[in-house]
Amino acid sequence: MKHIGVFFIMCALLGCSGAPPAPVGSCAELFGDVPFTDMEGRDARLPCQGHTVLVVSFWATWCGPCKLEVPHLIEIDKEYHSQGVRVIGISLDAPSPNAVKSAVASFGITYPVLAGGAEKIFDRTGIDGIPATLIIGADGKVNQRLVGYHTKEEMLAPITELLKKTRENAQL
Repeated sequence: MKHIGVFFIMCALLGCSGAPPAPVGSCAELFGDVPFTDMEGRDARLPCQGHTVLVVSFWATWCGPCKLEVPHLIEIDKEYHSQGVRVIGISLDAPSPNAVKSAVASFGITYPVLAGGAEKIFDRTGIDGIPATLIIGADGKVNQRLVGYHTKEEMLAPITELLKKTRENAQL
């Protein structure tokens, strides 16, 4: 837990971004055993299957750049949901949803948000700053990692590329 405190202090001082090494493994390998809690307090797991593209956003309620990305993620979820794109937020504030639930409502977040698992996430992904977003394909492989603030267009580039590949593969 000491490392998480240092992480949050450094993140606040450095603008919530970093340049971590690329994650290795699939969604299931990275997150399959990571315990999360949904905003209703129930145990939850990251849905590594059942989507064309999974967008996993790591954020915190106190992180300014994270707050700037939330509207982009809401729009992406709304505009691309029918094409199989799923957005999931993972709050790094606290393992309990009580600290996050009011922020989710006030930010107008409409996609699912989970809490908890921060230490395992950092160890397995190499993420050392927030906001951070993983773009995961239908095959479960991490396709792209974005650390620091990104515009909607920057987030959409790997998403639309994966959607294009999925359409092309379906035509074969």
